[in-house]
Amino acid sequence: MRLIAIIIGKILMLFSRMFKIGGGSSFPGLVALAINPRLIASTVSKLKYGTVVITGTNGKTTTSKHLSSILNYWGLKVVHNRTGSNLMRGIASALIEQSTIFGKPRGDIGLFEVDEAAMPVAVANLNPRVVLVTNLFRDQLDRYGELDKIAAVIAGSVEKLENATIVLNADDPLVASLAKVLNTKIKVKYFGLNDNGYVSRSRASVDTKDCLICRAELKFEKRYYGHLGIYSCPNGDFKRPKPDFEAGNISLHGVKNSSFFLTNGQSKIDISLNLSGIFNIYNSLAAYSAAVVLGVDGETIKEALNSSSAAFGRMEKFVVRDREVYLLLVKNPIGLTQIIETLNTDANARNFMIILNDNFADGTDISWIWDADVYLIKDNFKFFYVSGVRAQDMALRLKYEDFDMSKIVIINDVEDAFADAVNNTPSGETLYVLATYTGMLQLRNYLTRKGVVEGFWRKVA
Repeated sequence: MRLIAIIIGKILMLFSRMFKIGGGSSFPGLVALAINPRLIASTVSKLKYGTVVITGTNGKTTTSKHLSSILNYWGLKVVHNRTGSNLMRGIASALIEQSTIFGKPRGDIGLFEVDEAAMPVAVANLNPRVVLVTNLFRDQLDRYGELDKIAAVIAGSVEKLENATIVLNADDPLVASLAKVLNTKIKVKYFGLNDNGYVSRSRASVDTKDCLICRAELKFEKRYYGHLGIYSCPNGDFKRPKPDFEAGNISLHGVKNSSFFLTNGQSKIDISLNLSGIFNIYNSLAAYSAAVVLGVDGETIKEALNSSSAAFGRMEKFVVRDREVYLLLVKNPIGLTQIIETLNTDANARNFMIILNDNFADGTDISWIWDADVYLIKDNFKFFYVSGVRAQDMALRLKYEDFDMSKIVIINDVEDAFADAVNNTPSGETLYVLATYTGMLQLRNYLTRKGVVEGFWRKVA
């Protein structure tokens, strides 16, 4: 059955891409798992260096891309669900694509980003040697529920692991608290920022503010964004763990690059990253932490991160008729707020478009747009196209933030809106497109047909 599942999966992937009905990143895996539910477990058991799992609300795809790049520089071939399809069907599709027809993986180590809700079944099948949790924020409430529920799901998924290392974000109280449920056979490592120059002004998405022991309100000595920062319980019941891995001396250069150092307390490397935003510093730090746990040396990590680029749709840059275009995925309050804060660091960022869809993959509840801070750019924009299924809702959100509505253009059709926005972007200037997940795929598929970008399944780590 295993051989049949792989053959049928490969055929479906070929047809999907040949007839451009998708990237084959999901459906082939869905069918293959229906034929052989043990396909994932039996395939990853053949990986020489086991598997790594990355989960959390934001940053999974970029952190995975960074870590994949580091491992490649280190000389390992990585089997990776690089399209960001992170349910079991996506993991199965990645394994089908990156294995021989007989089910032997074409790689040494598996690296899989995993949807938070899929963690129990994913961990049971992948048996990871390293689990990394990036952060936990409110996201798709219709699908995930509240944060404590998601934290319990993740904790339950890893509590029975043996001889694994779990890497946690010390700056996120809810993530750091996961260590309390782990058995003594699991090693715990923490990462966090150590920077005196960066403090968030936004109060958006402070989703975890109470002590998880006594429920007293946490005291934040510093917040980097949302509820990530340096915190302690006023009753002494809980505080930020001391990080094993840190990033500091952070300098954000507009929206296009940044510099900072990374350290494990014994050695330090300076990074010049082709990405900006404090969230991307966290993504790099998370990848660095997992890489050090796996035994990668600092110089290899530095070389890989300094050469890294954006994952598809995550600050991805391309050129359309002499205009530079950035595509930025937004899907929850903290994600949109962080993108707006990053755009605000560049005075030349004035041409914007946002695509708001409410399809299942986006989350059907779009009330999150009212919890994001968007005011920072309202006084410095030339135009703001709003598009997608719920374009009118986004326009209303901007109206209530006192944006100049004479400069708001509502066009529901994504392709028409993008073409118009490009036409109105002067040559030499940059258009920033913020998009929910299916909106991002809509625009990328359009650009693929136009020959501007490659299909996302062809992008390599």
